[in-house]
Amino acid sequence: MALRLKKYQEDALAALAAFLSEARGQQTAAQMQMAFDAARRKVLGEGAARQTYRPFSPEQADIPVACLRIPTGGGKTLMAAHAIDIAAREYLGSRAPIALWLVPGNTIRAQTLEALKAPGHPYREALLRHWPDERLMVLDIADCHRIRAHDLGSRAIVVVGTVQTLRVDNTASREVYAYHEDFAPHFAAAPDVPFFERVSEADLERHPHLTRGDLGRVKASFANLLAWHRPVVIMDEAHNAQSKLSLKLLERIRPACVIEWTATPLPDQNLLYSVSAQELKSADMIKLPIVLASHPNWREAVRDAVLTREKLAADALGESDYLRPIVLFQAEPKGGEATIEVLKAHLVEQLHVDEKRIAVATGNQRELDGVNLFRRDCLIDIVITVEALKEGWDCSFAYVFCTTQNIGSAKDMEQLLGRVLRMPYATRRKADTLNRAYAHVCGSRTAQVANQLTDRLVTKMGFERLAAAQAVQVPLGDDLFAAPLLEPARIESGFETSADAARVLADALPEQVRVETDGETARVTLTGALLEQSIEAMVANLPKREREAVIEALQRHDARVLAAGAPSERAEAFAPLPQLMLPVQGELRLFEPDLLDDFADYSLAGLPADLPGFERAESKKPFLIDIERGRLGIRQDDAQYAFDLDRGASEAIRREDVIRELDRKLYHHAILQADKVAWLGRMVDGLLARAFDPPYLIRHLNTLAEAAGARLRELLGAQRDRAYQQSLLPGDGQARLDTVTTFRFHPQRYPARWLYEGRYRFNKHYYPLPGELKPEGEETDCAFELNGLPQVRHWVRNLERQPDHAFWLPTSTDRFYPDFVAELDDGRLLVVEYKGGHLFDSPDAREKDTIGKVWAAASGGRCLFLMASDAATVGRPVSVQLRTAIGLR
Repeated sequence: MALRLKKYQEDALAALAAFLSEARGQQTAAQMQMAFDAARRKVLGEGAARQTYRPFSPEQADIPVACLRIPTGGGKTLMAAHAIDIAAREYLGSRAPIALWLVPGNTIRAQTLEALKAPGHPYREALLRHWPDERLMVLDIADCHRIRAHDLGSRAIVVVGTVQTLRVDNTASREVYAYHEDFAPHFAAAPDVPFFERVSEADLERHPHLTRGDLGRVKASFANLLAWHRPVVIMDEAHNAQSKLSLKLLERIRPACVIEWTATPLPDQNLLYSVSAQELKSADMIKLPIVLASHPNWREAVRDAVLTREKLAADALGESDYLRPIVLFQAEPKGGEATIEVLKAHLVEQLHVDEKRIAVATGNQRELDGVNLFRRDCLIDIVITVEALKEGWDCSFAYVFCTTQNIGSAKDMEQLLGRVLRMPYATRRKADTLNRAYAHVCGSRTAQVANQLTDRLVTKMGFERLAAAQAVQVPLGDDLFAAPLLEPARIESGFETSADAARVLADALPEQVRVETDGETARVTLTGALLEQSIEAMVANLPKREREAVIEALQRHDARVLAAGAPSERAEAFAPLPQLMLPVQGELRLFEPDLLDDFADYSLAGLPADLPGFERAESKKPFLIDIERGRLGIRQDDAQYAFDLDRGASEAIRREDVIRELDRKLYHHAILQADKVAWLGRMVDGLLARAFDPPYLIRHLNTLAEAAGARLRELLGAQRDRAYQQSLLPGDGQARLDTVTTFRFHPQRYPARWLYEGRYRFNKHYYPLPGELKPEGEETDCAFELNGLPQVRHWVRNLERQPDHAFWLPTSTDRFYPDFVAELDDGRLLVVEYKGGHLFDSPDAREKDTIGKVWAAASGGRCLFLMASDAATVGRPVSVQLRTAIGLR
């Protein structure tokens, strides 16, 4: 079953495509930094923060390295499968790449390999979207000797292995570096280049058929094969592969590019794109919140876990998709009280669970092997493990996690907890109880347990602090299925510290800190919102060895209070915003930008076909010209090889070839092909008259296509703009508002890529923190003023490029996402776009101001629009501009 990519996945892969395209042909670290910055701006906008790019190595700075941060449950394996095609298209220029897919351990290696090979599995289907079955080869690294010389260049080859397989100091000790007879034909015509590893004395000892005459010859090994053909490297859990030895293994195989995937990147990784936990939740990828119940002993935890599963199973009967909720039990290791044997006996004998419903999954007992838990006839709904599921197990039917181990000592518990986060079918469920996950744990203090879970979500699973604070919820009473509505004053957090540190906290916050001391250790319970000045005053008095941990605990508590105090978390509704509609054949349709194509009179006849900006220059992204199977072939130069394009067979290139290739590259659904081809013919004739011959045009086809595309957009844009302007004029075709289509801010869906990190407290923002707002700047100052306006009930920092989760208005070319949307106490809606003085009078700003005012005017006074700027530009402070906009003087 093929899975459709979510928007955040498409955006992340678009960033990767942009970077690899920009990186093509770049040689130095500085050039790679520029390519990295350009890619981030293209996807994240011009305001994207600059990230320092770390080159692959000083000697091989031309190898692009990109890291994508995807929190647990975000589908990084599916994305990685699509990334191979992106690297092949945008960087290698080859439809037959070789990819080395490296994972951290054998369990996940076996599971990844099986998924990439299994017919019908989404990961396999992702590969088959780009290559037919007969042109695709997926292998375990142990079976790499099955690759034949004719496979290279004719098939896409994906080899799955572990980092440990290649990460060694002594290469003679590993099979991938060893001489293998099956690889000898590959090296029959191998070039004599220094990067190849040679046959050594150690190889003679391991392979008796080698003679001393073979010493110094190129070794017929898989590692050498990789070094020659330069693989795309997919690095899973890449934060674990940043050591010098890991870099050394990559240097040996000379990758064409390295694509890293992790939930918790290290500071010096090349973080190209970061996905937030809120984006996963908004995309229905994960179940949140995690409803936490703490129990005094393991028997009570197990009992309630079983009861929770039964309640969920009953709710699942009302779903249109088949669901069988599963509970995961983490037993204690041998020597503990609640071992696997004891836990299973308790389930069968005391809770009367049918033994056929239970499966044990450990290193020795592998009762899940070969079992498809998604089948309707599968009886298993209870899985017992210790830590065997910590890698790769992803059955989305898992809803309940229960550990019999003490949470403070439960090894790798976050890996097991992560198994219950994935949402079945990546679709929100009708029963809200099935949109959450449930955790039953052993611990005497619920607040402390919640903090420990929150810590693990942040440090191990890639959640941001605020998202983690929202993710773990403790019910007020015994009902786990009631959505808790907590006021900030009722929020409690607990943690352990030294008695000295606890005394400092109690002295500084006597009404909000409760301390229980046991010798030199103290248990601290925090209640309610903390004043920042109180926290700052006490920090200097904390013992140095405790300071960092205490500050982290205070910040974590502060995040929980902040989350609970937001209107969205208290189930307040944000008033719906009317959207502009256009009449089309007697019906009102949402005014999408693409709707203009139905009204624009697109025709290229009579329009100029010149390319004034196209000049003779060497291309950074060359193309290969060759005769393949009797036909002219054109493809991008393979980045892993070196070719001299100036020695191509130029007599094979004709005017018609250039037109045909441009026709393939330039597509517009509203232009007739004959009209486009005629225009391209006039354009090419003009270039030929300027002494650009066909071979040159083919060699620079990418640049030519970009220039032609830009010219087409310019010409058609004028016609599209006329249609847009017509839609704003009074008459039967004028844009209008209608109650049929409105936009609503969903209280649980705010997929910000990053959150505001400044010191100001926004007490009226609809969500806990504004998204994608810088700590300081003119736009942020405008947010301060909006938040302080007494007439504002609540407001939202509107997110850019999120059409399903943000309010937008149409422009002639795209969507316009205003910066702020506010609901006033009197029910009116205020939309604010802030423009700095240097942009306030630009064509883009004028167009946005026009559509904003058209939208407001169509509402009959219910909606207001303001294009705000600084006082020097408009003659009034922002505060006055806001007050004037809502009718105050």
